[in-house]
Amino acid sequence: MKKIIQLLFSISFTGFMLIVFAIALAVATIIENTYGSEAARTIVYNSWWLELILVLLAVNLVANIIRFRLYKRQKLTIGIFHLAF
Repeated sequence: MKKIIQLLFSISFTGFMLIVFAIALAVATIIENTYGSEAARTIVYNSWWLELILVLLAVNLVANIIRFRLYKRQKLTIGIFHLAF
């Protein structure tokens, strides 16, 4: 269980999930250009797996903010920058 938690909160997992998210949005754009907005919304934007990707990215972001102590005064600007995402 500890290894799974370490994987979910790792920087490499963040990079992987951002790549998966970018690919999903690229596919949605292609679907939207080919079949229209409603098809892209149905197939990609309103799907459970896209929401799962967003939740995993949000949890990972919060965990890394805590892990790297970006809430401390010395790192506050970096923390605010990352929270903007």
